[in-house]
Amino acid sequence: MIAPHRHRSILVRIQAGGVARVSELARELDVTEETIRRDLKALADRGEVERVHGGAVAPPAEPERELPFAQRHAAHAAAKRAIAAAAASAVEPGQAIALDPSTTACQLALLLPDAPLTVVTNSLVVCSLLAEKPAIEVICTGGTLDPEAMAFFGLATAEALEKLRVDRLFFSCRGVDLGFGDGAGRGLSETNDRHAALKLAMLRSAQAATLLVDTSKLGHASTVLYAPVDAADRVIVERSADPERAAAVARLRSSGVEVEEAQASAPPRGVAAA
Repeated sequence: MIAPHRHRSILVRIQAGGVARVSELARELDVTEETIRRDLKALADRGEVERVHGGAVAPPAEPERELPFAQRHAAHAAAKRAIAAAAASAVEPGQAIALDPSTTACQLALLLPDAPLTVVTNSLVVCSLLAEKPAIEVICTGGTLDPEAMAFFGLATAEALEKLRVDRLFFSCRGVDLGFGDGAGRGLSETNDRHAALKLAMLRSAQAATLLVDTSKLGHASTVLYAPVDAADRVIVERSADPERAAAVARLRSSGVEVEEAQASAPPRGVAAA
């Protein structure tokens, strides 16, 4: 087994069990203990593991912070457009839907037709985009503005959502923990309590929910776990040729939720790529 494959196997072992011992890794990977020590040193030099006596553990996690909207918008832009296009095709005239402040939901707002719809959102960006579509009734929750997220949060936001009911919520999250091996994943996560509380309030206001996530988020757990994967009855991801991401999609599908893989394409005319 070549070094990159061994490194991947070592990382999976540490993620699954929390610790990997040199002697066990050498036996499982059929190499010498000295080879494993070199592998662990290489992984430690890259910051992917922390060396301990006799083996290695995962490095201490640094608290994640919510990235500014512009930075989130630019990441995985083609995948987000594909996911948003698939979601837009499922929206029917006359529906009441909710959109969270994720950049994928903003892409969805951009693609919604100017047709009779009611859209509930706490996103300042979504409100601005839909203001140009007069057939759509926009209900903004209000609340305390977070300038980096370009969205409203807080008690007023939660109280507004408690009084509203929508047919379907379209939302994203920071990570989808799918677990390892036969272990069940712990579900959807966000970077902080405020974002997690908002997603829970939105889920409670919706009769059904569609999760919009690019495949980079599958297998990742952020700081605050707030709901199981099946809190959404449908998940839309982009189709990926990467074997690891394709395997993550298969594991997501095995959790019992409906999964749609959207085909990425070139950006539509007049829409910026990032």
